[in-house]
Amino acid sequence: MQAQTEKRLYALLVLVVIGFLVVNSIMVYAILNKPAKIVPIGTGGTQANTIAVSGTGSITATPDEAHVTFAVWTQAVTATDALTSNADKMNKVIKALTDAGIPMENIKTTGYNLEPIVTYPEKPTDTPKIVGYMVRNQIEVTLTDVMSVGRIIDAGVMGGANVVQSIYFTLSESKSAQLRDQAIQEAVKDADSKAKTLAQSLNVKLTGPTSITLGYEYPGPVYYEKAGAAQATPIIPGPLTVTANVQVTYSFE
Repeated sequence: MQAQTEKRLYALLVLVVIGFLVVNSIMVYAILNKPAKIVPIGTGGTQANTIAVSGTGSITATPDEAHVTFAVWTQAVTATDALTSNADKMNKVIKALTDAGIPMENIKTTGYNLEPIVTYPEKPTDTPKIVGYMVRNQIEVTLTDVMSVGRIIDAGVMGGANVVQSIYFTLSESKSAQLRDQAIQEAVKDADSKAKTLAQSLNVKLTGPTSITLGYEYPGPVYYEKAGAAQATPIIPGPLTVTANVQVTYSFE
């Protein structure tokens, strides 16, 4: 009786295992033969079709302002004498400049210094001595006629200036703004031309700019160039260039 029961249980177990294998095989077959379904992966937002280009525009012109720095150096035994002598000579320099046609509002003081003149003894134990005083008075002259620089230098030196510190040329604010606007226009044209060339090459249609970034490159001062020998001091201004840069992004379809 017990043996028959064990046989029945064994046969039932075999049937269960076979049934499980059959069901599992059916499920695997169904999964493997199920039609494929593509699930799009989102990017988190819509990305527009864009072309990014850069453009440069440069405008070159002759400077319309010149700046000349004159100085008067004087020395005397006492500080008072050095100051008095310097003031007298600088007043003569300024008068010579105004007589040459420079308005007072175009003349400004850019430096003034009074210092002792010291001699140092050979022996380290001896005390240095003040033997006099040096005064340096410096002015800057702005000229709107750049071709008159040589004549004004001569006038300042003949008036008593014993130092010509520097000479450089710049653009006035009005002319600088004018050249800047022209450079921007050229930069935009350059960027637009590049974008259209790219669009034509890619066989797409531009739908307009979506962003633009603008930058400038202002010229630094141009220092003078000497010309050939002449009676007056020959000073010739060099050219200045204003450059504009743009970064433009265009959309296309």
